[in-house]
Amino acid sequence: MLLLLGITAFLCIIPLVRAAPIDTYHSGWHLVRSSADEDAATFAAEYDLTGVTSGISGRFEDMNSSAFRIPSRSAYDGPGTSPGTKWVFAICGKLYDDVGGTFSFDLVGWSKTNGFLHIICEGNGDLGTQAVVSYPDGDDALGELISETGVTYTHATKTFTDTSDTGAFDGAAVGMMARVTSDGGFTNAIVPITTFTNSKIFICSGLTSAANKTNATVQINPAFWADTITLDETTKWSGAVADPNTIYGYNQMPGTIMVLNDSDNQIALLVVDLAGLEYIQFVLYDCDGATGEEAGDLRVYGRPF
Repeated sequence: MLLLLGITAFLCIIPLVRAAPIDTYHSGWHLVRSSADEDAATFAAEYDLTGVTSGISGRFEDMNSSAFRIPSRSAYDGPGTSPGTKWVFAICGKLYDDVGGTFSFDLVGWSKTNGFLHIICEGNGDLGTQAVVSYPDGDDALGELISETGVTYTHATKTFTDTSDTGAFDGAAVGMMARVTSDGGFTNAIVPITTFTNSKIFICSGLTSAANKTNATVQINPAFWADTITLDETTKWSGAVADPNTIYGYNQMPGTIMVLNDSDNQIALLVVDLAGLEYIQFVLYDCDGATGEEAGDLRVYGRPF
């Protein structure tokens, strides 16, 4: 009888061991990093690792920075353990220049609140042309969506002019998509900006219309997803060690540091195994939108992979 009970208990435990920690297939995106134009000029400007700074001498969550705590099962009404090790990240930002959209980042992490700073990987990115329609956290996709009414359209030169507002088209650049409407309508109403003269005048050479318009509406989306991420340094955090704590189930794949879906104006995804870490931070730099060809106002989203 005892043997039978033991076998029954063993068979009941196996499914629990093999079960996924959480339903990662339907995990929502978390806002991991929200930034102004630039977090730091360089990584060293944010963290001086040659000595102890106020930024890394205290508790991680007390830092004056954008630390992100990896959600535990307790956040999903379960025990306080990690819901999974591998996370995937997507980055978006605003394009302020017609040829740019570049940025750099370091991903760092701590294990528990009293752990030391560890650099996981370093990399660079470029914004593509897939517009950010809606942020995954439900916020306004742009925050600064360009939307102007009463714009004058000159058919002969395909020019849009708004003299009523000196900063009407601030944030726009060549290559951004403009949606134009008016009484009587336009043909090919969503077209790229081909010439950006100033904050009051731009041209869409691909737009067709049979007449001038004096009351056009223009909406421009200056936010785009990064379509390229390149990693400069991946040897500081192992990408080839399997999780030794799981005999069965979902963590048998080796640890991971990789980029998926880069270039071709798709959304580039950074996949990292965060086993053993409680907090992470994306340190962003070379992303001052007002400088040269750099991107601005970057955001990083992440979820269990």
